[in-house]
This record gives sequence, C-alpha cells and structure tokens, in this order.
Amino acid sequence: MQKLTDLQARVLAFIQTHVRQSGRAPSYRKTAAHLGVDVRSAYQHIVALERKGVLGRAAGKIELHGGHRPPPGIPVLGRVAAGAPILALQNAEEHLDLAGQFKEEGLFLLRVKGDSMTGAGIHDGDLVLARRQESVEDGEIAVVVVGEEATVKRVRRLKDRIRLEPANPSHEPMTFKPNDGARVAGKVLMALRRIQG
Repeated sequence: MQKLTDLQARVLAFIQTHVRQSGRAPSYRKTAAHLGVDVRSAYQHIVALERKGVLGRAAGKIELHGGHRPPPGIPVLGRVAAGAPILALQNAEEHLDLAGQFKEEGLFLLRVKGDSMTGAGIHDGDLVLARRQESVEDGEIAVVVVGEEATVKRVRRLKDRIRLEPANPSHEPMTFKPNDGARVAGKVLMALRRIQG
C-alpha cells in the first residue's frame, strides 16, 4: 500500500470508526462534515484512497478492503467505573462477536471496574452492553461521561441537575449541574459475565 497523507489517514480512521460503530461506511456528506471540508473535497480524498487500494466503491457506497476492515463484532471500548469515574478508552481493546444476536446500530461494550452497581446485577469485571444515545429516561442505567472519564450509574433527573445513583449502599450518589460537563453516552442494555472453570 502506498503511503497515506495525514488527511487521507484521518479520512480512513473516520471511516473505520464509523463502520465499527454503525456497521456501515459513512456518506460523503458525513465524512465532509467530520473533516470540516466540502463534499467535493471529501470525495476526492476517498477517490485517492481507492487508488491506493485502501477502499473501494460499489453502487456509490464506500467499502473497506483487506486489513483495513474493522474486525466483526461489537467493540469493547475500555473500562468504565462502577464506583468513581475512571477513564473510558475510545479505542477498541477487542471486538466481541455475539453471533448476530444484536442487530442494532451504535452498540458498544465496556468492561466494569468497581462494585457500585452490584445491586443492579453489574459486577466488577462484567461487560456492559450499551447503545449510544444522549439521553435516558429517569431511573434508567447509563454510561455517563464526566469530563474525560466515564461511569455506570442509574440516572435521576432533578429540577436543575442530574444525580447518578449507585446500586450499592456503600457508595454515595454523585450530583451534577448542567454546566458540570456530565453527559449520557449510552443506555446500558445488559451486563455480560464470563464464568470461568
């Protein structure tokens, strides 16, 4: 493969991330918006990547080639705290192939660290399956990002703030005002546990 320019590498990384998260390549328009360029410019970069053998186009759709395809399955994005917030890595550590059981878009997995959600059946070392969304109903369990860190908690909506409630009486709730930077990253759908032995 020929060497990519910095912008071509950014285009490729965006396409790979989009494919991992949604199961399909982004449109030219979405690629352009991500890069901050016009659609024609994004198209030209994609054509250049095609010439370099990184991707192809069929029926107007972008297809990744060979080693540039992300692995199948739902990405495991790192660790999330069930306790105090800890850094949640945005680069996938691995992919878990759940044999086509989940067809929804925007699914991701995070490995739990801590015991603050044991009352909800979420234990240290479990994987939580979540769907990317920016809000949840009052009382639902969510992955919440605070600054650069993430935690799993039950979200309670108060008049002028949100409270993140643990499901373990030995942990205290955390309360945030709107400008504190706490945001919902996804709704937790289930916890997965590997039984060894």
